[in-house]
Amino acid sequence: MAASPRVLLLFDYDGTLTPIVARPEIAKLPDDTRRLLTNLARIERFVVGVVSGRDLADLEALVGIPGLVYAGNHGLEISGLGMDYVHPEAPGFVESMAEIAQSLERELNGVPKSLVHNKGLTISVHFRNTPESFSDQVDSTVVSVVQPYADAGRMKITRGKKVVEVRPNLDWGKGEAIAQIRENCGDSPLPVFFGDDQTDEDGFVVVQDAGGIAVYVGPTRQETKALHQLESPAEVAQTLELLTRLDPA
Repeated sequence: MAASPRVLLLFDYDGTLTPIVARPEIAKLPDDTRRLLTNLARIERFVVGVVSGRDLADLEALVGIPGLVYAGNHGLEISGLGMDYVHPEAPGFVESMAEIAQSLERELNGVPKSLVHNKGLTISVHFRNTPESFSDQVDSTVVSVVQPYADAGRMKITRGKKVVEVRPNLDWGKGEAIAQIRENCGDSPLPVFFGDDQTDEDGFVVVQDAGGIAVYVGPTRQETKALHQLESPAEVAQTLELLTRLDPA
């Protein structure tokens, strides 16, 4: 990385820049991490961005650093670098997402501490605080509600850490978003992507196929496609500190 003239530094948010917490709304970016990201964004050789399953407005509000690239809803919407991008087919799913969210809220009403979060273009069903005995029920309920839409080819289900997500059945995810951001840079910077969950895996593949660096954040696991690993968001922050000290020459 030290030898690369320009570097595209991209990060997932939850579990990567911030620790996983009980409720999504309290996942605040640590002050030191915000400071380091701000400093890196001011260095000409770095393009810095956050690629998350959160919706774009939520992500921009939580990070709150001008000059970064933000990709929300797994890359279905992107801002920064002159981009104001929404996947052209994504708005056509908003009405169906609202219908599914209402059904899920009704069907999961009796599941303790489950949370249905309609993010407009995608839905997240969180069950981190739900007793373990209800986990299978949450998953099977999402599958049942979404099945008619999936059978029609409109929706797909993805899973992460104590979350089940409903997404438009589009050939688009974090990997495609990263490729688009890199292309928009104009000079094909070295891509580096830090992520912690299953939905980050396609990003790891795209980055490594481009000769870049993919970093899995969390305890070592064999199934990740990332060739590098850090233990925690705290180690990500330490890495940011090191990057700010790189000699641009």
